[in-house]
Amino acid sequence: MKVGIIGLGWLGLPLAKSLLNKGFQVIGTTRSRSVDLSHERFSHVLLDPLQKKQAVSAYLNDVDVLILAFTPSKTDEKTYAKDCVRMLDLASPSCKVIQLSSTSIYPERNATFTESDYPAGSVKTNSVGYAELAISSMLRDRLTVIRLSGLVGPSRYPVTAMSKSGKTYQAFERVNLIHREDAIGLIEHVILNKIWNKTINGCATEHPLKGQFYTEMASKLGIQPPLFEDKTRSERIISNAYSLELGYKYIYPDPKSFPIA
Repeated sequence: MKVGIIGLGWLGLPLAKSLLNKGFQVIGTTRSRSVDLSHERFSHVLLDPLQKKQAVSAYLNDVDVLILAFTPSKTDEKTYAKDCVRMLDLASPSCKVIQLSSTSIYPERNATFTESDYPAGSVKTNSVGYAELAISSMLRDRLTVIRLSGLVGPSRYPVTAMSKSGKTYQAFERVNLIHREDAIGLIEHVILNKIWNKTINGCATEHPLKGQFYTEMASKLGIQPPLFEDKTRSERIISNAYSLELGYKYIYPDPKSFPIA
């Protein structure tokens, strides 16, 4: 099976390596840098804006699964959706697609959010919501949307920026996080089990309190903890029950067990 990954970044590159180790053929793209990944089943395309569409399409038109793993543009809310559609235009009309979306589409209020509350294509309040709307109307049953919670892993620990920000955070808010290994594992689970036409939350099962969790993480990293106050309590929780129902077993179901590398 041939998998295309649009965006060989912090998540896309280790995903490519993991898929190669499992016997897949992988073609990956970047916008501005080359990738040093020597493997007989791997090829890389630099998405040069000046390159003709036909030339890029030749690399992607025979992939079986296309994964949209690049980050949204910061220019405006609709640019990311346009970029996603442009990539889909280069692929075969029969290939399956995984859009890596975000649980940030769910409202900031006290509730437990499941995929059935906001199915793919029902939200357009931010860039990933616009993209879901655009892609789901194009692909229908060829699309699976994986909404990832806050990603944590090597060189990506939110507490680092929190500690430097000088801001004060709410100690009694719940965290909704997923380790990079589980994000990769969930993507591969979808591909291997042919789970299409679904919307899936990717999030650790446990939701510790922000104050305790990030203070402990800061200690493990040897940095100053962020500032916290106890004014409000938030019970905004992203449910991963559907991903469990689909058979995925989390490597790190509790963020307190996330390794510090």
